[in-house]
Parts: sequence; structure tokens; C-alpha cells
Amino acid sequence: MAATNLEILSRELPKVELHAHLNGSLSRSTMMQLKRYYADSGVSDQSDAFLDEFQIGAGDTRTLSDCFQVFNIAHNLTQSPETLAMATKLTLLEFQEDGCCYIELRSTPKDTPFMTCEEYIETIAVTLRNNAHLQIKSRLIVSINRSSSEKEADKIVKLAIACFKKYPNVVVGIELSGNPAIGRFRDFIYPLVMARNAGLKVTLHCAEICNPEEVLEMIQFGPERIGHGVCIHPNYGGSNETWQSFCKANIPVEICLASNINTKSVADYESHPFKEFYNANIPTILY
Repeated sequence: MAATNLEILSRELPKVELHAHLNGSLSRSTMMQLKRYYADSGVSDQSDAFLDEFQIGAGDTRTLSDCFQVFNIAHNLTQSPETLAMATKLTLLEFQEDGCCYIELRSTPKDTPFMTCEEYIETIAVTLRNNAHLQIKSRLIVSINRSSSEKEADKIVKLAIACFKKYPNVVVGIELSGNPAIGRFRDFIYPLVMARNAGLKVTLHCAEICNPEEVLEMIQFGPERIGHGVCIHPNYGGSNETWQSFCKANIPVEICLASNINTKSVADYESHPFKEFYNANIPTILY
């Protein structure tokens, strides 16, 4: 089927990607290559799922909470330094092919049967550094999962700071993400402040679900960016206080319309709060 003019323009248009979860960005092609690597290496493939299950699209009945279970499929395919490096490079190349000229990949360091948290973050950082010759410019945001304990979050931040000092041209920030129904933002403030004091920028998954009290805490923390923000405006599960505070702070927001709709955070494109951000002149990044 021939590509339409809009499809051609969309691909050729220079783009930036500021909210790319590495394990959430793996294409079917990349996942097949990782599975073949495991088979050729004689390593047991623990992904144990049909790859079709990894993609949540229009008409899918799964919701936001189901997405975090689906991510486990990708996590099981990036458990070794070799497959993690493969996944990182292949993802860079695919984004480059789609016309992306700058990308900030993000991922949570993990201990796996084949590598430590330290090796995990080092592998991604080194892979990005070694591919600096590509047309696409790439950077790393280290993620903290909301399901982490305070001790685990503290460890991740210290790893991020060490990697930032070692690769200052690669590591640029820290983020808090994961299932918004788990954990409390206030429990992560200390490690996030520690990261900020070390020179790392902060972005937060914010207002993916209705929780005005926590949303206000996040806004008042003053992150450099937030992700999603669909429940900030009072017409969308927020409050007048959250919206007024957000507008005053003028924090850039990263929005993925398709993600919000496919995960049922928003019913459809017509009812997406993007128009509220636009009308309020909030700096907005579509991805």
C-alpha cells in the first residue's frame, strides 16, 4: 500500500522524542531479534508470551494498569548486557528512520540473572555513547519505579549520579514513573532532591490518574518537565488549585495522545485535555 502524503511528511519531519521508555519502545522486529539471540545462545527465553500481547492499540480492552504487566515481556528480553545493548541500538535506529533527530531514552536499572543494576545502566550509557556517530542524538534519563522502596530509590539515584559524572554528555536526568496507583510521591522527594543537587534534571509522571493532593505536591516540587498530566484540569479529574498552580508554574508537559487513549486514561481524542494546555499556553511536547 502506497504511503500517503501525510505519512511521508510525518516521517520526514524532524522530531524530538522526550518520553521514550526503552522497554516500552521495542518493536516487534526488535523483540524477534532478541528472541533469536537467546535461541542462538542457548539461553532460556523467559518472555513466555505472544509478541502480539505487547502492543496495546485501539479497540484493546486492556487499561493503564495492564500496561505495567505487559512491560514484563520486554523486560524478560533485555536481561543480559548483550540483549540490552541490542535493544538500545535497534531502538535508536528505528527512531532515526522515523525522522527523530533527538531522543531521551529512559529506563529503570534492574538486577537480573545476568547483570547488576550498575551493569544495566552502564550498558545503556555506553551503547548511547558508542552510537554518537548516528544522525540521531541520544541521551539517557534514569528511572525510579514508584513500586521501589526508599532504599531502592536511593540506590538508583546514587547510580544515576555516578553515571552522570562518568558520562556527562549522555546522562541528563532522573524520572519517577510506574503504576500511579502504587506508592506515594512524597516518599521519593529526598532521593529526587539528591539527584537535582548533583545536577540532574527531574521529570515526573504526573496526574495519570485522579489524585489532586499528590498532583499538587508534584507541581510544587517544581520538576523540569512532567509526563501525561491528563488529570490536572478540574474538568478532567483535577481541581482548580492543581490547575492554577500548574499554569503559574508553567512546567512543560510531555503528552502522548495515542498512549492516553489506548490505556483508557482518556476516552477519545476529542475529550483529551491537550486543548486545555494549548489554550493556556503551557509548553507542550507531543510524542
